[in-house]
Amino acid sequence: MTLDNQSVVVLEKSWHSKILEQGFDQLGQAVIIVSSRSEVLFASKSAETLLETNNGLSVVDNSLLADLIPDNLRLQKAIQTAIDAQLTQDTSVGLYIHRNQQPKPYYLSISRLKKQLDERREGHSALIIIKDLELNYERWAERLKKGFNMSPREIQCVVLLTERRSVQEVAEVMEICTETVRQYLKSVFKKMDVRKLHELVSLALEYRRNR
Repeated sequence: MTLDNQSVVVLEKSWHSKILEQGFDQLGQAVIIVSSRSEVLFASKSAETLLETNNGLSVVDNSLLADLIPDNLRLQKAIQTAIDAQLTQDTSVGLYIHRNQQPKPYYLSISRLKKQLDERREGHSALIIIKDLELNYERWAERLKKGFNMSPREIQCVVLLTERRSVQEVAEVMEICTETVRQYLKSVFKKMDVRKLHELVSLALEYRRNR
């Protein structure tokens, strides 16, 4: 039997997809590919397992969504930026997605998968790599607690601020009012012996990296 050129192309794409899937499975990497229409085209087994928990991330009507509104706004904006055919500059965005059942969020790295010039009329695809930072968070939280005698909620507030979130966003994630966030900040400023927010963030990140 002789295959025409179109059939050969389909078989090659199928073979490439299988190789890609096997590679991600062996690495245990949670990877999602989103189309130019913001639809999920591919999810590695690790990503499927993660999505099945419905804790922070889920797929609804073939679209990847974050549970929390501020997180979802950031996620959708990052995906749209990656697939936008009008943007010529390569973009790679990192963002955090919080989970109700875990103190530490997922970290998502979202980058563009470029299409050929004649295929990009509707936009590019997006590659999303998901990392679970739970273990690192536990060590970091312990260092902050030991170093500055912070409460669990103060630690959560500080960690959210290191994610470049506003006071309003911190309040939404923690499900408290902005005035309570400011009270936590007042206490943390005193405990960490800093006066400015960027000093607080820098010192907190230093405790994550080097101690």
